[in-house]
Amino acid sequence: MTLNRRLLLGIAPVLLILLAVGIYAIFLFSKLGGAIDVILRENYLSVVASQNMKEAAARMDAGLLLTLGGEEAKGKELFQQYVPVFEKNSDIEAHNITLPGEGDLENKVKQLDATYRDAAAKFFALAPTDPARRALYFDQLLPTFAAIQETAGRILEINQQNMLEANDEARRQSRHASHYMIGTLFTGFIVAAGVTYLLARSIVQPIQSLTESARQLGEGNLDQHVPVQSQDEVGKLAEAFNKMAAKLRAYRQSTTEKILQAQQTTESALRAFPDPILVFSPEKEIQLQNAAAERFLRQIGGNIATLGALSSQIDQSLKGSADFQPTSFDKAISVNIDGSEKFFLPRVLAMRNEVGNPIGVVTALQDVTRFRVADDVKTDLIATVSHELKTPLTSMQMAVYLLLEEKIGPLNPKQTELLLAARSNSDRLFEMIEDLLDLARFEGGAALIEKKAISGQQLIDEVAEREKELVVSRGLELKVETEPHLPRVEVSRARIDQVFANFISNAVKYAPPGSAITLLGRRDGAKNVRFAVHDEGAGVPKELQRRIFDKFFRVSEGSDEGAGLGLSIAREIVLAHGGSIGIEGEESKGSEFFFTLPALV
Repeated sequence: MTLNRRLLLGIAPVLLILLAVGIYAIFLFSKLGGAIDVILRENYLSVVASQNMKEAAARMDAGLLLTLGGEEAKGKELFQQYVPVFEKNSDIEAHNITLPGEGDLENKVKQLDATYRDAAAKFFALAPTDPARRALYFDQLLPTFAAIQETAGRILEINQQNMLEANDEARRQSRHASHYMIGTLFTGFIVAAGVTYLLARSIVQPIQSLTESARQLGEGNLDQHVPVQSQDEVGKLAEAFNKMAAKLRAYRQSTTEKILQAQQTTESALRAFPDPILVFSPEKEIQLQNAAAERFLRQIGGNIATLGALSSQIDQSLKGSADFQPTSFDKAISVNIDGSEKFFLPRVLAMRNEVGNPIGVVTALQDVTRFRVADDVKTDLIATVSHELKTPLTSMQMAVYLLLEEKIGPLNPKQTELLLAARSNSDRLFEMIEDLLDLARFEGGAALIEKKAISGQQLIDEVAEREKELVVSRGLELKVETEPHLPRVEVSRARIDQVFANFISNAVKYAPPGSAITLLGRRDGAKNVRFAVHDEGAGVPKELQRRIFDKFFRVSEGSDEGAGLGLSIAREIVLAHGGSIGIEGEESKGSEFFFTLPALV
């Protein structure tokens, strides 16, 4: 028997019970609705008609009393107004005779009404001052009115009594139906419980057994076998599961050697690397390391936590931060090994699962000691050469300035032209030497930066005020766009102004006439403030953007303006403030040079 047929046979009794309950409920509602209809048709109309007859008779009697009181016109008008009302309700009652004796009562009402109106006609025919009028009212009209009221009230009473009896009958039927429903529902509950128990034994239990085996299989326990107890869909599923488990066991057996071989190959490859390589688990425990890493850990005391910056970076990568891959020696960590200082450039790469969550971290430490020493030698050489060139260059500048002032003697036009060119070139050379000295100071860590707190909005506003004249003089527009309530930052005003000046001078140089240069300020996450200068120029090609902050790099090699040191100095200034620097934009769509600074809490 298939699973569908078993389920159908199991649910069929419950469905039949529900069908029987539904049919009986429809019959009961129909019967109750008919009873209500009978009440409305047979009794309610008579009750309303009787009540209206009594009310109309009372109004007619009130009209007669008004007449006796001297209000002839009003009394007669009131009487005649309610005569048709009484006749109309009398006709309604005459056409709705449903109870024994109700017809006789209605005929009596009509006779009394005829007698009453004849007497009323005689009453209104008498003169207002005639004493016979008063006698007629009290002797004939008033007793007839009382008889009409009593007869109409009797009709009202028997109809109300019948309505109460019908209501009691409806309640009795409702109680009977409730008892029947309770019994039926109880029977249905017993049947449903039995069906549920049988289904649980025949269907749910095998599925639970299969689920538990699947869970064990998922946890790596492949020695699972589910007993096949039937040939329905559940039994076929159990057979398929057993086949799958058998294939998995065979696959595990065939691939174990390959996995072991791959692991050995990985470990051999790691051992072959001369640089320390460590693999950390999500709990920051070392899962794998090569021989170089073992030696490194022994030399630093066996605990990576002693290297604070590296340990912090590993923690951030395990929390989901971006990979740490520095491109400059300033991120190298210094380690004292065997009495000598060595420098290692760390790279921290997160290993992620299919949904992007970190499952571990790989850390590679590249020994850059000789490169760092070479870089320091280069920086010292640049500083020394720049300093030594500065003195003779100053003397040359003074000589050129003295000649141009013609204190030694007059100059002809050609001599003046040559000296002006020499002065311009010597000034450019002097600025270049100053830039080289600044760069050497920052790279050597000798540049002193005195910081003061200032709001981000004030910093942007003051830069805009200072640079506005330069921008406007080139036919450009200067805009300022900032978020409200920018946090405070701690900066060296002179140095940060130097960064802004470099960005704005570049923007002015490449922005097309009539375009706008925009100063931007906004929050960058919860801990940083981002400042930027955006222009609408030709932009920097993507392949050149990664080199834009390198020393002596210029986008246009044919340009004779600058030596390509301004952005390098800006980078060093921002890094010295604990921030970051970069460029965004696409070619032909403008550029946005930006830097971030830590926000003060």
